[in-house]
Amino acid sequence: MTVLVVDDHPVTREGVRAGLARAGHTVLEAGDLTAARQAVHAHRPAVVLLDLHLAGADGVDLVGELRTHSPDTRILVLSQAPLTEVLRAIRAGAHGYVPKSAPSAELAAAVTAVLAGPVFPAELAAAIVAEADRPRLTARELDVLRCLAKSYDNREIAEELGIALRTVHRHLDAVRDKLGTRRRSQLVRLAGQWLQGQRG
Repeated sequence: MTVLVVDDHPVTREGVRAGLARAGHTVLEAGDLTAARQAVHAHRPAVVLLDLHLAGADGVDLVGELRTHSPDTRILVLSQAPLTEVLRAIRAGAHGYVPKSAPSAELAAAVTAVLAGPVFPAELAAAIVAEADRPRLTARELDVLRCLAKSYDNREIAEELGIALRTVHRHLDAVRDKLGTRRRSQLVRLAGQWLQGQRG
């Protein structure tokens, strides 16, 4: 698999490259957005590992470009940026996040996992759930989320809330769109963390 590391620190790029090479990946490097664009155009990497803090540039700018011009490329944020900035990248279309402090084995596993679906470590999932607690979700959508946290199926949700099954489907579609995931297992995990946060 070809992976492009976009980071303006050569030592960081070298460390990531060495770790991923041991896992059998072909690793390309770019120190700025211009070099990253050129590398993506020339090599079409399967995964881009992207730092958000690049000298004189915002890494999030590249996320939107990649989603438009290289839609098959998966984007994994590799950064020590605050979670608020990581969330901005996720909203822009990034497929996951790994902190720079992650061990090489964890990073290699995330690179493989992001090909199949989103990679959200616990701290990012909690931040996404915290956002869900804001008015972006309606009161009824939050009710559905609570039921998901209890592992209810759609029919049980309908019975619990006294609504039609088709209404449950409509609310679930809205929640999926707002939380940025189509996977029910991911929704259940996020819902459980949200409920735990409410109890705390």
